[in-house]
Amino acid sequence: MVVYSFYVFDRHAECIYKKHWTPRPNSKSIRATNGFPDNTPQAKTLSAEDDAKLIFGTIFSLRNMVRKLGGPDDK
Repeated sequence: MVVYSFYVFDRHAECIYKKHWTPRPNSKSIRATNGFPDNTPQAKTLSAEDDAKLIFGTIFSLRNMVRKLGGPDDK
């Protein structure tokens, strides 16, 4: 498993620390397994604030789901 970003949030949903690592660049001349160039569209980059909000939302949703599935002993 490779980690490219690390975030720490406080209890008020504020991002208090973030660290990004850039992946190794891929060469544009690399061809897909079928021999043709990989023409997949590039994803839009998000601002750091939007990125932190999405990460927090994902973690918050997962926490709520685990609480609902875990029952009364996991509160």
